[in-house]
Amino acid sequence: MIKVGILGAETAAAGELIRILINHPDVSLKTVASESEAGREVSGLHRGLVGDIDMTVSATLDCAGHEVVFLCGEPWMARNWMQHNDAEARECGLKVIDLTGAFRDGSMDMVYGFPEFNRKALVRGALRASVPSVIASAVEPALFPLAKNNLLAGGGIQVSVTMAGVDGGSGMLPEAPVQSSYNVSTRLDPVAPNEHRPDAEAAAAEVSACMRLIQPSFAGPLQVTLSRDGALSRGVTAVVDVPCSISLSEVRRLFEEAYEDHGFTFPVDFVPVVADVANTNKCLVSLEYCDTRLSGVSAGHPVLRITSVTDNLLKGAAGTAVHCMNLLFGLSERTALQLKASAF
Repeated sequence: MIKVGILGAETAAAGELIRILINHPDVSLKTVASESEAGREVSGLHRGLVGDIDMTVSATLDCAGHEVVFLCGEPWMARNWMQHNDAEARECGLKVIDLTGAFRDGSMDMVYGFPEFNRKALVRGALRASVPSVIASAVEPALFPLAKNNLLAGGGIQVSVTMAGVDGGSGMLPEAPVQSSYNVSTRLDPVAPNEHRPDAEAAAAEVSACMRLIQPSFAGPLQVTLSRDGALSRGVTAVVDVPCSISLSEVRRLFEEAYEDHGFTFPVDFVPVVADVANTNKCLVSLEYCDTRLSGVSAGHPVLRITSVTDNLLKGAAGTAVHCMNLLFGLSERTALQLKASAF
């Protein structure tokens, strides 16, 4: 059994990780840690776990006794933990998966955890992975097949992202008793409670950097606009407009080829909505050509519109983290991630 520890117990990402990992056939959850929540019952910190887990939140998370550690919370928390534990982690071969965004630049030997692109690196000896941001997790699957075939041309890429949103959005658990109308999934960012909010400019830079790794000739520009929908409890919808001159049937073929041996991203022949992926680790993408007048892409180019939907708490955070863990340990990537869609 893989011995697991989680830092940042107070975050929604930690809650989703716990819900997945207690049902993972190859995992033994040893520690859930948070300095601010130490001493609380995990089932009292995260709703829906009563009867499923009997564990108290620890104040600290040590390397000893663990084979993999998930870092949730603020980026500074992850940096602080790595600063104090890096040498010991390397010495004992501890695997580390970061969900905070602190190491998406590849520092601390983190492999960028976009599995559809970096699966070989994750399988072949990597010890550390950094999970893409919520926005990038929806946008990168929309662009990957084009970049893989050197089809990201000039003219600019316009991305419109709609995310779940609620008033406040602190990400912290309420001290008062939870009312029936409160939904623990309705936090703007599943990873960090206060500081690390999804940011359009940062997401554009992250996606652009990833696309350049796949297609070195890609020069952009790529622009992201972000809005929130208070009616959604979870989910991300990314509408990606890309200059593209090949036929729609050829584009579909490239997408099907790119994802035929991947277990979570699926091209579909309808425009997907969040309900199609809520509470799953899936990403659905649809393809169509649109009127250039309806797009911000430079005139004179046919515009391919790709609609991509994900669950921000799962494919955008905890689900991809477990996906990366499965690959790091040589397990089937779908282990414990064949989750029931809850909207139907």
